[in-house]
Amino acid sequence: MLSFVPDRPDPKDAQLLAEVDRTIASGFRGLRFSAELERRYETETVEQRRHFLTSVGLGGSLIYNLFMVSDWLSLNDMFAYVALGRVCLITPLFIFLLILIRRTTSRHVIETAAATGTVLCSVLPLVVMVYSESPFRLHYQLGMLMIMVYCTVIQQLPVRYAAVSMVSMFTVQLVTTYIADFAGPQIWQANALLFGSTVALLLMASWFLEHGSRLSYLFALRGRLLQTQLMELARIDSLTQLFNRRFQGEVLISLWGRAREVPMNVAVILLDIDHFKSYNDNYGHLQGDTCLRLLSGVIQRAAQKADALTFRFGGEEILVLMTHAHPSQARALAENLRAAVSALNVPHPVLGDGAKVTISLGVAVASAPHTSAEALIAMADKALYTAKGEGRDCLRCAPAEVA
Repeated sequence: MLSFVPDRPDPKDAQLLAEVDRTIASGFRGLRFSAELERRYETETVEQRRHFLTSVGLGGSLIYNLFMVSDWLSLNDMFAYVALGRVCLITPLFIFLLILIRRTTSRHVIETAAATGTVLCSVLPLVVMVYSESPFRLHYQLGMLMIMVYCTVIQQLPVRYAAVSMVSMFTVQLVTTYIADFAGPQIWQANALLFGSTVALLLMASWFLEHGSRLSYLFALRGRLLQTQLMELARIDSLTQLFNRRFQGEVLISLWGRAREVPMNVAVILLDIDHFKSYNDNYGHLQGDTCLRLLSGVIQRAAQKADALTFRFGGEEILVLMTHAHPSQARALAENLRAAVSALNVPHPVLGDGAKVTISLGVAVASAPHTSAEALIAMADKALYTAKGEGRDCLRCAPAEVA
């Protein structure tokens, strides 16, 4: 097939479109698609997630280290330890995880690495806080809220990863503040209630963010599939399922444009169903349409084996286009087309007992762009009328004009 001609759409696309429509209608509240659609979603969004998490990761790392100002103001007695941990432990580990995210293609590894980095960032300051005697520890531990917001709203981790991260950070917060024992039980309980409520609200936000992201993907995928269908409708003849005359013009313009850079031999086979008017007149147009569809399918399949394209040229005429063609190849393809139609043995009784539907063919081969597309088709048309005038059910070739 010509390299610049798009392949016919995969029949699975129609099934996929139906699956997308069903998924949108269902609301997918569990945030999971069907197995095939989920696999496609993860594959098509993995690169976007890698770029996104790398960008927000670099920004988050910078802000994380800027919080050494808060360490100095709130945990002055332990500043050296927390600063050393931020710069020499957590930051290198965070950078390692970002490199891992950039190099892996596994969606699971990407999300796990992002979640792991966030949880580790939250551990260090609170562990150091346990050993501090600063009177500002109660306010300092509220910085965990910012890391929780970063995890769910900024990184936009999928809910299942965000939930594990948030539970882990909530546990770290509860344990460290309990061990630090900087307030009475009532303050600790109120603090736990604050963080627990925050976790619940942020997980709700995470659900809405992931749901919106997945819904956006579904609508984008649906748009692409519909566009493919519309493009197909614009270039396919609805009756015969061959390429239509409009698309034929586009292909010829593109082909001759390329031939200006690298000349090539192009073959055109123009064929016509013999006595088709009498077939329609005697058996009706519905039967005529059935006959035309049947012949078109056989011709298309035979042409595809030779990497040739088939177009409905008009009425019962079909044009077959073949590139890089030697005259003998074009003639052989034309004979295969004639034999394939003859082998169908479609009855044509109005022509006499035992008569069947046949085709006549005109073959022309010329070098593009030295010979124009219009001239090449005219040559094939002239050869076709010669074949029809010499008894039909045969092929005739125009003199080849090849380089």
